Amino acid sequence: MAIGDRARDALRPTNSIERVPEPAPSGVAPALASATSVGPEGRGKDAAYLSEPEAIAKRYFVEDRRGERQYFDDYQRRNLAMRATDTSISSKREDLNTIRAMIEIAEARGWHSVEIRGSAEFKREAWIEANAQGLEGRGFTPSDADRQEADRRRQERGHANEVRAVEREKASEDRGDRRPAEAAAHERHAHERQPGEPPAPTITENHRTIREAKRELSEDGRLMLSALSEKIDRQMNRLNTEAKAEIKAFVGSELVKRERTEGPTVLSPEQRKAVSAPEPARSPQTPAPRRRAEPEPPRRSLGR
Repeated sequence: MAIGDRARDALRPTNSIERVPEPAPSGVAPALASATSVGPEGRGKDAAYLSEPEAIAKRYFVEDRRGERQYFDDYQRRNLAMRATDTSISSKREDLNTIRAMIEIAEARGWHSVEIRGSAEFKREAWIEANAQGLEGRGFTPSDADRQEADRRRQERGHANEVRAVEREKASEDRGDRRPAEAAAHERHAHERQPGEPPAPTITENHRTIREAKRELSEDGRLMLSALSEKIDRQMNRLNTEAKAEIKAFVGSELVKRERTEGPTVLSPEQRKAVSAPEPARSPQTPAPRRRAEPEPPRRSLGR
C-alpha cells in the first residue's frame, strides 16, 4: 500500500458492527452470556471466538494482537482489512466483500442483533447483508428497495446452498461412498414439503421466534431458555448456525406454549442455581496404561 493510500485510509471513518447484548434475566451467570471474558492466552473464550468460518480462514491471514483479532489481506501483515474484539468488528473499508466477511464472523459467533455504525454506504450494505443472513440490524432505516435487495440476496443464498448440497451428493456418489450420499438424500427429503404442509421457517424467522420468546417468557422461563441455548451451542458443535437457531426457536416456542397453558415457570432456588451455574470444563480422559507383555520362557523339547 502506498503512503498516500495509507494516509487516506487513516483519515477514513471507522465502520463497525457491534453486538447488541440480549436481555438476560436476573440471576443468570456470566458464563451464560454469548461473549466470554478472556485471559492473555484466550482462556475462557468461546470456541467461536478462537476460530474462523472456513471462508474467512481461506480469505484472510488472522493474527491476535493487543487483545484483538486482526485480519490481513497478505501474509506480510501489511494490508489490514478489519479487526474484531469480543463485542465489535470494525474496518476502514466499506466494500461489499469486507462487509460480508464482517457479518459472517458475527453470525459464526452467534450474534442475533448488531448495531451498525459508520458511513451511510457502509450502514446500508451492512444492514442488507445482516438481514439477508438472519441478523437484526440496528442503526439504519432501510428503504423499500433495501428490503427487496435483502430478500433477493437471502433467496439467492438459499438457492446456492441447495446447489452445493446437490454437488456434494453427486461427488459422494462418484467416489462410491454411499453413506454420505444417503445422508444427503435423507436430509434433502426431510426438508421437502408434503402437500398442505407449511414451509420450513427461515433462519430469520427462527431468530425472530427466539427474540419474541424472550420478551414473552417469565423471568424463570427466560432463565431456562438461556441455559438450554447455552447447552445447544456447547454440545452441538457439528451443527451449523441455522440448525442451532431452528432448535433454539423450537425450545423457545415450546416454553411459551407451556406458560400460556400452565402459567409462568417457577424454579426452586436449587433449580435456579443449577441452570445458572457455569458448565464445568471437561478434563481430558487419561488413557489407561498398557500392561507390558512379559516374554514367555523358551520351550524345551527332549531330543530323541
